Amino acid sequence: MAILEVKNLSAGYDDGFVIKDISLTLDPGGFVALLGRNGSGKSTLIRAMLGLLGNVSGRVILGDDNLFRLGRREIARKIAYVPQLAEPVFEFTAREIVLMGRYARQARFGTLSAGDEEAVEEAVRLTETAGLLGKKVGHLSGGERQRVFIARALAQDTPILFLDEPSLHLDISYQIEIYAILKSLQKDKGKTILAAEHNINLASAHAERLVYLKDGGIAAQGGPAETITADMVRAIFDAEVDVRPNSRSGLPEISLVTQGKVPGTQ
Repeated sequence: MAILEVKNLSAGYDDGFVIKDISLTLDPGGFVALLGRNGSGKSTLIRAMLGLLGNVSGRVILGDDNLFRLGRREIARKIAYVPQLAEPVFEFTAREIVLMGRYARQARFGTLSAGDEEAVEEAVRLTETAGLLGKKVGHLSGGERQRVFIARALAQDTPILFLDEPSLHLDISYQIEIYAILKSLQKDKGKTILAAEHNINLASAHAERLVYLKDGGIAAQGGPAETITADMVRAIFDAEVDVRPNSRSGLPEISLVTQGKVPGTQ
């Protein structure tokens, strides 16, 4: 049985729908990557699935509930969200950011319980952020900051984790580090993970199912072996690539041949 189901979802902003008639399911403990060009609707889909957009039609079923009828705290007890990496507006410490993950579990104006402290300690341990807790978030590197926001999401103690471009603007070493954390959360903690991603090779190496968006709709979906092909990349990203199996995992990897319009296309 699906842990979350999207049915005929269309959503957008004041000027109309960005995504149109999307249906998909998330299975418990699965890792799904959303792929597509900039503007294809990846971020809009994630925000719509979280109930953060007012201009929507269709349904998102979370367990047995219509997500659009749930309050923010109820949703936050089931789904944690890591947005795209951005400069922090306020000078919070890393510890203050992680503690924000317990908001949905606390009574209004409540103080931290022993359970809250345990959840924060576990999130910090999993993300290896103990040495960052006393630092201002604005003073951290991109990779360190991303780990802190993942720790905040883990402190929510939810079965589902949504991430919007978790590797954006990160060096290769940090990209690998972040995805190693996500994969361990899936394997060791049974988390269901949905990540919008622009790096096809990262998605291939970590997600079992890839969902390709184009022009606001689902163009294709399936496992890496069946969907990461030169034809698929050409159709979705309008780029020429070589596709070869990784020497260790055997999973497909791409290398760019030319960028931009494919020769001979209109």
